[in-house]
Amino acid sequence: MCLCHDRGNALMKRTAILTTTLLALACTAVGFVQRTTSDLRQQTFELVWRRVKEKHYDPQLNGVDWDAIHEKYAPLVAAARSDDEFYALLNQMLGELHQSHFAVIPPSVTIDEDAEAGASETPPSEARSDRRADHDAEVGLTVQWVEDQPVITRVEERSPAARAGLRPGFVVTHIDGEPVNELWEKLALRKVRPVERRSLFMRRIDRRLRGPAGSTVGISYLDERDRPHTVTLKRQRSDGRPVKFGQLPVIFTKIEARRLAHGIGYLRFNAFMMPLLEEIRRAIRSFHDAPGIIIDLRGNPGGLGSMATAVARLFYEKRTLLGTMKLRRGEIRFAVFPAPDAYSGPVVILTDEGTASTSEILAGGMQETGRAIVVGRPSLGAVLPSVIEKLPTGARLQYAIADFKTPGGLLLEGRGVYPDVPVELTRHDLLTQSDPILERAISVIVHRRPARKASAAGDQSH
Repeated sequence: MCLCHDRGNALMKRTAILTTTLLALACTAVGFVQRTTSDLRQQTFELVWRRVKEKHYDPQLNGVDWDAIHEKYAPLVAAARSDDEFYALLNQMLGELHQSHFAVIPPSVTIDEDAEAGASETPPSEARSDRRADHDAEVGLTVQWVEDQPVITRVEERSPAARAGLRPGFVVTHIDGEPVNELWEKLALRKVRPVERRSLFMRRIDRRLRGPAGSTVGISYLDERDRPHTVTLKRQRSDGRPVKFGQLPVIFTKIEARRLAHGIGYLRFNAFMMPLLEEIRRAIRSFHDAPGIIIDLRGNPGGLGSMATAVARLFYEKRTLLGTMKLRRGEIRFAVFPAPDAYSGPVVILTDEGTASTSEILAGGMQETGRAIVVGRPSLGAVLPSVIEKLPTGARLQYAIADFKTPGGLLLEGRGVYPDVPVELTRHDLLTQSDPILERAISVIVHRRPARKASAAGDQSH
């Protein structure tokens, strides 16, 4: 999800691009839900429809007759028998655009209704963080669709999943007794792109695995010999740093920086939020003598747009451009101004179907300028800058206000970033190598495969 916030005359001064969908960020938050009246629903419906009509970056609204959409959904909204049905209709209406970053999030999955307005990132109160942590606990497991089955692709160290002996390559068959394959089949009804289906699957599984701290979730799986097992995992609070961003629930940010084999630097973080920037800078500086650096953006839904250029500048010795954001009127360039101590060695970026928005802006821009090699699986292709607004019912509306193109004019929305070195995951490789994508990235650096332009200089024409 891309999120922009306009403060004053210069939009780019505070361009905020958040690269997880609202539904992903707010998937488990809880709060007090107050039933809405028919008048309030009608007011909210009209506001949602009008915002899209007036603010969409394309005056033609991607070829959709938005007036006809109003006529279609107005009677349906008036006849809605519950809040759940009402919000489902709003999202169905927004889905008629067939674009990312258009969504309504009901009050039932938002928290902190009294949170401060604006888009500034603030350390949330301890009580607020505790509430979010207590209701969004995790087991340390990532499950993705691999070779037509749900396979564990990542197990976090010291997590409940790790302590239970789960590891990459195991096949998850049931969660709390519900067959996982049924979710994959249901997603087929949405008729979305294959990469989007895989991304939705990964997010939905993550949602099922999360819950209140101390609660349990049952996981049935097949081990490396296809022997069936069932374990019960107790969810534990996230150890990430809580960050509050505008109308979004508290986000727990995580960063991992370490040296790999051959002295290669490895950096992974789960969101582009400003409190992580100084840690990212320190990590890159600590890798100054590394033969290469790997930036792992797998599963990273994004964050602030300005973070893309702030991170990129640590790798360029001359000014360049990551891309251009085109609004209904005018455009904004994602210019990169090099850091004085920029790292000039090889850079590899890892992507998969969970890589979205700001992550795609960074990966796509650095790939196209020849500064980085992309390794892994295609990214999601959800790169529309957007804003979030609180609705009269207490729900949140996210809507796109701009499009984004790479320096060469390539639209990433609906396409994504294609790896220079694609890695098709297999269960066998996950069982034997644990992380085949990372292993391939290490190999790329060791064998010194050049990037497309083999230069840290960037494009001087900008």
